[in-house]
Amino acid sequence: MTYATLIEERYAEAVKGIKEEWFNTQSTKWYEYIIGLSDDLKICYSTVVFHNQIFNGGFHQYFVNGYGQFAQITINSLRTIGAIKKATLLEKAIGIVNYNHYSDEVFRRKLLNNQIPKLFDGDDLFEPLDELDVIYYNSENEDIERLLGIYLSPKK
Repeated sequence: MTYATLIEERYAEAVKGIKEEWFNTQSTKWYEYIIGLSDDLKICYSTVVFHNQIFNGGFHQYFVNGYGQFAQITINSLRTIGAIKKATLLEKAIGIVNYNHYSDEVFRRKLLNNQIPKLFDGDDLFEPLDELDVIYYNSENEDIERLLGIYLSPKK
């Protein structure tokens, strides 16, 4: 089985219980569902979503689309699979977006309620986050698919 197939199967398993209506509300159900997954599925979900969001629209999109609520989980996931540079970039992005240094819980709530003015009411954060996007795109020595595939592969 290829890494891509393994990741695809585990990701499908991770998302099978997610309800579409969770994305359109300020509910904590989406977050609670993800943190309730097994470690392997949580790592798979957070890593795949993060990587896809960054490649689709960058760090700005990751936070605006609500996936930033999983940033701390994702940092841990990236470190677990060995993507240390990408974890560090996400830490820098959180520092930019969470410029008021809210607790993780308060930050998640404000993010889901579009209450981070520099992120939602203007493009104040676009440029500094875009700089991180460029670094992310150029950090090919940390192949997310390979690292995640190795992590998810059955241990012998």
